Amino acid sequence: MQTLAFWVLFLAFVGAFAAQVARRVQLIAVAPTTFSLDRLGFRAGRFLVDVLLQRKTIRERPVAGLMHAFVFWGFIAFAGYTLIELLYGLGIVDLTRTPWFHAYHVALAPFAAAVLVGILYLLIRRAFVRPAGLGTKVSIESIVIALFIATLMVTFLLTFRLEDGSLAARVNWWLHQIVILAFLALIPASKHFHLVLSPITVFLKSPELGNLPNLDFEKEQVGLETVKDLGSKIVLDAFTCVECGRCQDNCPAWGSGKELNPKTIVLQTQDALLAGSRERKLGEVYSEKVLWQCTTCGACEDQCPVGIEHLPMLIGARRGLVSNGDAPDYLGAMYNNLERRSNIWGLGYDQRTKFVQSAALETFDPARHDVLVWLGCAGSFDADFQKSLRSLFGILRARDVTFGVLSKERCTGDPAKRTGNEYMYQELAKANIEDLKAAGPKTILTSCPHCVKTIGDDYRKFGYQVEIVHSSVFVEELTREMLRTATASAERPEAKRDVVTFHDPCYLGRYAGKVDEPRALLERFGADIKEPERNRDNPFCCGAGGGLLFATTEEEPGTRISDVRFKQLQATGANTVVTACPFCSIMLKGAQASAQADTQFVDLMTYVNGKLQPRA
Repeated sequence: MQTLAFWVLFLAFVGAFAAQVARRVQLIAVAPTTFSLDRLGFRAGRFLVDVLLQRKTIRERPVAGLMHAFVFWGFIAFAGYTLIELLYGLGIVDLTRTPWFHAYHVALAPFAAAVLVGILYLLIRRAFVRPAGLGTKVSIESIVIALFIATLMVTFLLTFRLEDGSLAARVNWWLHQIVILAFLALIPASKHFHLVLSPITVFLKSPELGNLPNLDFEKEQVGLETVKDLGSKIVLDAFTCVECGRCQDNCPAWGSGKELNPKTIVLQTQDALLAGSRERKLGEVYSEKVLWQCTTCGACEDQCPVGIEHLPMLIGARRGLVSNGDAPDYLGAMYNNLERRSNIWGLGYDQRTKFVQSAALETFDPARHDVLVWLGCAGSFDADFQKSLRSLFGILRARDVTFGVLSKERCTGDPAKRTGNEYMYQELAKANIEDLKAAGPKTILTSCPHCVKTIGDDYRKFGYQVEIVHSSVFVEELTREMLRTATASAERPEAKRDVVTFHDPCYLGRYAGKVDEPRALLERFGADIKEPERNRDNPFCCGAGGGLLFATTEEEPGTRISDVRFKQLQATGANTVVTACPFCSIMLKGAQASAQADTQFVDLMTYVNGKLQPRA
């Protein structure tokens, strides 16, 4: 009789679980396939540290992350116990009387205690503390499931106190099993479905941050226009979200008072999928205004502990809008500049020629030059950033590094790609690749982190691979062995050291992972660094990326991201800010002018070269 009753409950709850899972699996199955399994070794390693060891969960929020890890590790530890008890309840096989199961039962006691502590902490945090990232509304389902987990641990621990076979023990067993089955039926429709999906999502996440596969125009691909265009990885991501709010907390747009919320974007995607709104336009699901507030800094994607990729979702939707001519006016002007003059400023090519001649730059020849220096739009046309490049050239010449430039450069296409104008990006990229192949450099050196990302990662999708190095990395290695012979005053013990703060560019610190080299250079040449809020591989964006370099204050709602970042840099107390990206420099100097502050800005190459110059 007990076995029959348990079978009835089991089939009812498992049926409810299977029906909900089947619906979600069907939605993933009918979506265009975007799953990839390249670089299996990297994926396996990331699975180990991010899933099994819970690295991301713990790193950014140590206490809450550790409590979550306790629950996760307990979930893994109890898997075998739950299966054995289910087999016993269904009358299939009784393994509960074996000596090894008794040992397993005892070994689970510390896990149960840890899970109970962890889930109660998380319950109090979600129900009463309510950090901003969790939202303002208390989720009843989260409270119920947290209580379910606590009940499972309590009923397990009671097995050590209750006499085996007694009425209390039997009631305790039934309560434990009913809660397990109810939990099973509830999780597909809740954020706790990530327990099942997140290991898969993390494994399938691209090894490349901000991975944006090329559109195939021969197949009439135009980006994401409607819900039915969402790829299988995006659909999987939508059902995996744990609603922890880490993406929201780290998003510079949200942090500066804008409407964009990466968590909301994912949840809106989930709602649209489950509502069956396959023909609904994504501009209506998310709102077009929100889509243009993303700086593509990658913070959301990088911080997500369950492998969700926000950028393909956001930029994919931008692609769909651009294909229908729905880009903001300020981007239309930038696109015109790229189309007519192949640079974002729309300036005549003669200005680049004048700079090349005045800086005595040679046309690159692989037989005569060690590296090809890629100037980029800023280096070719922005007078302020050209000062930084002159400093770089001085360093290279002082160290006997031979270099040259292309006779003609176009924009890499980064602003077009990140804003959704894939056609224009591909036109620029293919032309540049043709020129680079003809030039034949083994190493490209640039001071623009966006160029590093585009040439290094995006051009690889066209089959072009080359080593491209940011100037901070190249010069750090170049000067590493010169501490004893450098003429910089910082090398003398009595020299007064500068107090500076360093602003990590998103595309250098987060995308390229280069955070130690700029700091090593600064310290090597006489600087003491005061770190700002949000630094190294999780910096706060300057606000230039994703086309927002071209937006005006009126077109960009909320506080300008650059103003928020400038205040963070000011808060360090350092009067000198060192930058390593032309667009960061432009945005932060604009914020400085708005604040009428006396903060000094200096590019990293200018700082280093100034220290290397011989003293009179």
